[in-house]
Amino acid sequence: MRRIPIVTLCLLFILILSACNNDVYEKQPEKSVEDIPGISENNGGKAQILEVSTDLEKENGWSIVPKGVRTMTISAEVENVETVLFWITPTGTATWGERTLIGIDIDGDDGWSFEWEFGDRKFHDHITVQALGSDSATQAQETLNVHSVDENGE
Repeated sequence: MRRIPIVTLCLLFILILSACNNDVYEKQPEKSVEDIPGISENNGGKAQILEVSTDLEKENGWSIVPKGVRTMTISAEVENVETVLFWITPTGTATWGERTLIGIDIDGDDGWSFEWEFGDRKFHDHITVQALGSDSATQAQETLNVHSVDENGE
């Protein structure tokens, strides 16, 4: 008969602990997407490129590298991004495997950009800006067309 009071006492103790734990959880504030730094509610925290630009003039959808120019700055306006990669790829079909990494930006405090000193290189290429998400799962990319003007201005 002594076991019944001990079992009852144990059950009462478990019930009290359970009630205390539920009370603690109920008082915790709910978190939403806005509470997580660097995550935008409008796209669920996925990496997003809003705009990509260069400091070169554009003509017919191509960024034009004038004769004598040896550097360019490529900039991106992004959201929910941890790293931005800058690639150059030859024009043509299925050339992504021939790409070359030309720059990387891991600190967006001063904007996401890369100044490329390319020297005497002649262009008829694509520059791809690839944004890697701060969620470690998503990415976005945009491509610019780049063409050099030759001695004849063409």
